Formats: sequence, structure tokens, C-alpha cells
Amino acid sequence: MDHTERSSIDGAATVVRAVLRQQFPDLRLVAVEIEEGHDAGGDPVLDIMVVYEPDGGGLDVSRVVAFVRHLRPELSQIGEDRFPVMSYIPADEYAEPA
Repeated sequence: MDHTERSSIDGAATVVRAVLRQQFPDLRLVAVEIEEGHDAGGDPVLDIMVVYEPDGGGLDVSRVVAFVRHLRPELSQIGEDRFPVMSYIPADEYAEPA
């Protein structure tokens, strides 16, 4: 990954964290991991993994369903138009990348 791609991913991660704080104020966030990927049709996507502490509460299912709707406009403001594909992983099931 070159410097421009890394900057884009870092910028997206910053936006994801900010929108998570807005939508899930009680969420105990551990990490946000983003990888570039492609969907089944070959279109570019952002694979976003949200790692959280499950005992902290704050992961309201109704808000999880609507999260992408809140995230996409914010990503667009920084020039990121790839579709965000979200995963939510409890911290005790998360293995940090090598």
C-alpha cells in the first residue's frame, strides 16, 4: 500500500471512529481496522471491522442496521466513495493482525 492509499485508509478510520462516537456514545471501542476489498461484482469496497468491549453496552442493534446510512455522507466529505462493509467483533474474539 502506498502513502496515498494509507492516508485514505487513515482518514476513513478517523471518520468511522467519529461517527461511531456519535451513533454509539456508550460503545467501548477497542479498534477500527480497515482493508480495501472488492464486492462480488468487483466494485471496490472498504472492509471495516469494529472491535468493541461487549460488556460496555452501547451496541444498539437498531443503530447498527442504520450505521452505514450515517457513515457514507461523512466518508464522501473526505472523498471516499467506496461502500463500507461493516463487521462488529467483540474484543474477546479479535485476533490482532500480524
